[in-house]
Order: sequence, then C-alpha cells, then structure tokens
Amino acid sequence: MAVIGAASSPIKSIQRGTTQATTYSVTINAVDLGKSFVSCSFKSAYGGTDGISGAASLSSSTTIQMALGASVNYTNYPIVYWEVIEYV
Repeated sequence: MAVIGAASSPIKSIQRGTTQATTYSVTINAVDLGKSFVSCSFKSAYGGTDGISGAASLSSSTTIQMALGASVNYTNYPIVYWEVIEYV
C-alpha cells in the first residue's frame, strides 16, 4: 500500500518471469532476503489450473526454488508464473 504524499515508492524492485516446471530453480538479480518475497501461480500446458499445486521460495538472494505438488501430471509440465518484490 502506498502512502499518500510519500516522496518515493516503498518498492525497490520487481522481477517477473515464467518457466516450465521441468526447471525447479530460477536465477534472478540479487535481492535482500529480509526485504523480499516471492509469489507464484501455475497453469497446465493444456490451459487449465485443475489439480496443480506447488510453491516457490527464495532459497538464496539470487535463486527461486520451486516445488510441485504430488498430484501434478509430470507428463505435461505446468508453466510457473513467478514474481519477486523487494522493498526499500
């Protein structure tokens, strides 16, 4: 939430991307782990989201680590949409 009248944004950087879930880690520009978070969503290659579960975490200042749920059909790897927000 932005503060009205604030001189600058509280957000230092935003990084976004997609990857096929055959890749379980993504390299990003360095962020301060204490001031950053990652969010993700999944989409099957067929276009739906049914039965797809998973998570992403910042395993280091330059790496997002992803994990897929046990129910994911691995013959058609889902697409992962990720976003990292770093605050000032």
